[in-house]
Amino acid sequence: MKSQRLTDRYMMAVIVTGVISLLIASIRMPFERVDPYLVLLAIFTVVLGSRVTIPIPRLKSHIAVSDTFIFLTLLLYGGEFAVILSAIEAFCSSWRFCNKKLTVFFNAATMAVSTSVVVLVLNGLGLNTHSILHGHGSNQTNFVIALSMIALTQFVVNTSIATIYDSLKNSLPVWETWKSKYIWTFFSYFIGAAGAGILIQLSDTVGVGIIFATFPVIIFVYLTYRMYMKNVEISIQQAEQAEQYAKVMETQSDALRESEERFRSAFNYAPIGIALVSSTGQWLKVNRALCEILGYSENELIGVDFQSMIVPEDLGPTLVKLHELFSGKIPSCQLEHRYLHKSGAIVWASWSVSAASDSQSDNVRLIFQIQDITDKKQVEEKLQHEATHDALTGLPNRPLFMSRLAAALERRHEFADYKVSVLFIDLDRFKYVNDSLGHLAGDLLLKNISERLRECMRPSDLVARLGGDEFTILVEGVYDVDEVTGIAERIQAKFGIPFDLNGSEVYSSASIGILHASVNHRTSEDMMRDADTAMYQAKRAGKARHEVFDEKMFKAARETLRIETDLRRAVERSELSVVYQPIYSLETETIEGFESLARWNHAELGHISPSKFIPVAEEIGMIDRLCEFVLQTSCREIGSIQDLMPEGDKPTLSVNLSCKQFAQTALVRNIERILEANKFSPQLLKFEITESVFVEHQARAIEMLKQLRDTGIDINIDDFGTGYSNLSYLVKLPISTLKIDRSFVSMIDEHGGNDEIVRAIVSLSKTLGLKVVAEGIETPAQLETLKQLGCESGQGFLLAAPMTFIDLCSFLKSENQFTVPKRRYDDISEVSILQ
Repeated sequence: MKSQRLTDRYMMAVIVTGVISLLIASIRMPFERVDPYLVLLAIFTVVLGSRVTIPIPRLKSHIAVSDTFIFLTLLLYGGEFAVILSAIEAFCSSWRFCNKKLTVFFNAATMAVSTSVVVLVLNGLGLNTHSILHGHGSNQTNFVIALSMIALTQFVVNTSIATIYDSLKNSLPVWETWKSKYIWTFFSYFIGAAGAGILIQLSDTVGVGIIFATFPVIIFVYLTYRMYMKNVEISIQQAEQAEQYAKVMETQSDALRESEERFRSAFNYAPIGIALVSSTGQWLKVNRALCEILGYSENELIGVDFQSMIVPEDLGPTLVKLHELFSGKIPSCQLEHRYLHKSGAIVWASWSVSAASDSQSDNVRLIFQIQDITDKKQVEEKLQHEATHDALTGLPNRPLFMSRLAAALERRHEFADYKVSVLFIDLDRFKYVNDSLGHLAGDLLLKNISERLRECMRPSDLVARLGGDEFTILVEGVYDVDEVTGIAERIQAKFGIPFDLNGSEVYSSASIGILHASVNHRTSEDMMRDADTAMYQAKRAGKARHEVFDEKMFKAARETLRIETDLRRAVERSELSVVYQPIYSLETETIEGFESLARWNHAELGHISPSKFIPVAEEIGMIDRLCEFVLQTSCREIGSIQDLMPEGDKPTLSVNLSCKQFAQTALVRNIERILEANKFSPQLLKFEITESVFVEHQARAIEMLKQLRDTGIDINIDDFGTGYSNLSYLVKLPISTLKIDRSFVSMIDEHGGNDEIVRAIVSLSKTLGLKVVAEGIETPAQLETLKQLGCESGQGFLLAAPMTFIDLCSFLKSENQFTVPKRRYDDISEVSILQ
């Protein structure tokens, strides 16, 4: 903004100076010297002079005819006319090409000022005389000096004013501006002054008219020269273009040569394999990396086709891709396939190919880019193996097994004679190995078992580990179903051989469920569900065996599932109840106690047997809640009867404890809480346990039973003789009674025969000082035999069936029951208020 203001002020100063110069020239103008030649000269200068310019080749300048005519006016008519004519000519010339009016006046003022300075210099040097300016007589030297001063002064003043203007406008140094833009214009001034000198000499010799006679000649010469100069300029441009083209071609040639060198170097030393291949598959050119990938030298590869080096299984997809490339369907193709290394090893490669036309023929060539991805593939295969195989045993895992099973079912649906079978294997008592020998031993056992399972399979079968101690075997194809049973039998036989676990000899067994796919099995989940059902059936049947699934198992499984679901809500719905079966003294023929039994009256299914819902309660973790309900109810109801009896005649209460309850650390504390809440005497309570408790919770069970015995509670062994075969626990535990299982009692015939087992148990009891109670007495012969054998107590349908508490109260008041002293129960009606 500041430089613009300085520029504008400078321009105004020059304009003012120019106006002053014009006023002075106008005042001093000798009007008497005006003639027609002056008028013609002025018109020619203004109209044509500024339009006729001759460029100087290779210089940033040109020769203007108007400069010659202005200098000629100075020599012929004086400085005043030259000042005014130069200003008018500059004004008219600027008006044609300049839009800014201030610049037009600035240019006119510049010419007026510079021409005025020329006149002043001539006057100051004494050269402004007619004889000197015309070169008469001996003034030839002064004439040349005068012309030189005219040109030099005009050049210096004119370019100085213009240089200062450009320097202010563009904020550039004055010297640099003058040197770069205006120093070359001195030619036009000197040539203009020389032309004016020649014309003035001619006018003095021939006359003034000769000047105007030269105007057509000047124009013709100008046009001819312009044409010549244009041709020269074209020639120069063509020469320059040819020179530039030659340089470009040389540069391109160097670049092409350098590019070829780079390509050759990149081709030979590229980190990936690159090859030029013919349309028929022959290697034409190969680089070092490709030779290293395939293990061959360059000479061994050239001329050999690549097809022979691809693994046959991968050749088909490769040729399909090349066919699509040749047909133009795709511009390039990528694929992963395998090559055969010279050593015979498999090389995985990422293969990319594109087509390249041969400039010397119509044949299409192929550019192969081959990258060795063997390590990557090995890592992928390892990750894939880890994702689909069990880390411990190396067997396929559940996702892989389910995927293979689903694929097998698809094939079965496609082919009528295609069969699919599943063996679901669950190890028996594997937990005891972990608990006794440690998890490392358990892991080693699983590894050994997986090896034996592999030995039992056919080559086409698949064995998998589902997790924990569960394994599965998939059998598919065309076979006889007996072959699957044979596999299960081989497994049981293999498991009969002991396992060596770091010096410890361990036996194991398995429960195996076998399922043969039917029309009802559409998914792998259907198959696994029913195979699992068959396996659990094998466990319930005694373990170490196999069971083949049938529809009855499916119905039973559905029933069990419903029982499991409804059992969780049975307590809230008040569907559970307790019944009581009297226990008699066979010697006095009187009731000495009651056994409480759980019952479930389902709202839709009716009465459900305890043999069905008790095991389910144990499996789903509801047995603690169920048994607490039975104990709580029994203590409340039987306690109400005991309160009415004399101290020595109070009946006892027998309640069953599940072996699963001994896993609960608070068992003893909860029992004591219930007894205290119901004010039930521990001396009148008996707990009945089965022998299985000594298998599952031996150490804990012994400790808990001792704690219960210390409180006064008696411990009875229920179903004696059907379970645990080691009788040493009878000595270790504070047991008071053995209960003979009903299966042994039922063996006694109507004549009292087949009583050997019962006789042995009674004898054992007497030897150990234990009481004995017989269960399931249903015939008079059984009752009489038990009395003769010395059995102290008994219960069964012959004596009394299980009954509700209300029915029990009515039963106790009856006079027609098995030798029940009526006097003891005369007040039984009083307990009805408790219900």
